[in-house]
Amino acid sequence: MIHSLPHLSLGNFPTPVHRLSNLGRAIGIDSLWIKRDDLGGLLGGGNKVRKLEYLFADAQKSRPGDSSYPTLFTIGPTGSNHVRATAVYGKAAGFRVECLLFRQPPTEYSELNYETICEYAAEIQEVTRVSTLFARYAYQKTKHAFGIGPERYFITAGGSSPLGSVGYVTAVTELKTQIDEGLLPEPRFIFVPVGTCGTMAGLMAGVRLAGLRSQVVGIRVSDWIIANAWAVSRMERRILRLLSATDGGLMNPRPVELWHHDFGKGYAIPTEAGTRAVEMMMEHEGILLENTYTGKTLAGLVHYVQTHGCEDEPVLFWHTYGGGATFLQHTPPQSLHSPPPANYFQTASETTSPHHSDRRRSSCHTN
Repeated sequence: MIHSLPHLSLGNFPTPVHRLSNLGRAIGIDSLWIKRDDLGGLLGGGNKVRKLEYLFADAQKSRPGDSSYPTLFTIGPTGSNHVRATAVYGKAAGFRVECLLFRQPPTEYSELNYETICEYAAEIQEVTRVSTLFARYAYQKTKHAFGIGPERYFITAGGSSPLGSVGYVTAVTELKTQIDEGLLPEPRFIFVPVGTCGTMAGLMAGVRLAGLRSQVVGIRVSDWIIANAWAVSRMERRILRLLSATDGGLMNPRPVELWHHDFGKGYAIPTEAGTRAVEMMMEHEGILLENTYTGKTLAGLVHYVQTHGCEDEPVLFWHTYGGGATFLQHTPPQSLHSPPPANYFQTASETTSPHHSDRRRSSCHTN
């Protein structure tokens, strides 16, 4: 079913996997690995590129017989990786991009993202409250359903629709091939940030379809009303339904493993542990993280593994940050068909108290 879905190639896949030997020694995790989705997008974008490949293709086919591309309309915070990626890749692919934003606490990387959004989006509207953002989005979709206003293709926050999340079902297929080739052991745990739930739900669906025994652990990085076990489970079921994967026990609900204790005081507000995780990744591996998503996720990984006593198990950190804002400061994305600089991937990869989870302490060796 996946192969029958429209797909527009935007990234450079498969992304590499490798061991984090230096960092693993420093934090006491013997078999620590990383999946480098930070290298997947030629114009940055991180985990959003996999989602946009399906969403852009669906947007193109939404106007049969019309050679012009529709306007894309999406939402997110002012420093959103998703909105930035939609604006950059959308413009490069020939779309007009409009976005609705809410103001998040400023950080260096979020302000760079915001500047990029302002440069590449055709129209930007801003609100001050998240609730207003979703209300306005729903209002615009309702108007569109009644044929009022301009023709638009709506992309939800984070690109986290069932169709967008299929990008992470195929990502697990990619990971399984790398496991089968002996590039890494099958992970006991796969750690990923959870903001709008699509990436985690896609990974969970992919793990089930691929027959892996890995446990996907989501580190919550946004408010619980958005990032919660019910939302992840519902999204996973919708993905499986989209793929017609309803045989056997695939549609039976499985426990969602969310770790809440590294969220801190709020979305995009750095934590001490997250900031230290960013510093340690750079110090020991030369890999760039940031404080909103990936820094908190690495901190949560350490705390979760220590809490469950699983330091000897293979652990995979799924790196979702694209770092594209910095790259785009020097390389305007004129076209998706233009190759990146010869040293782009080299540069990207060489840049220089106990907690408790939702599910109480359990054996690392249970499936």
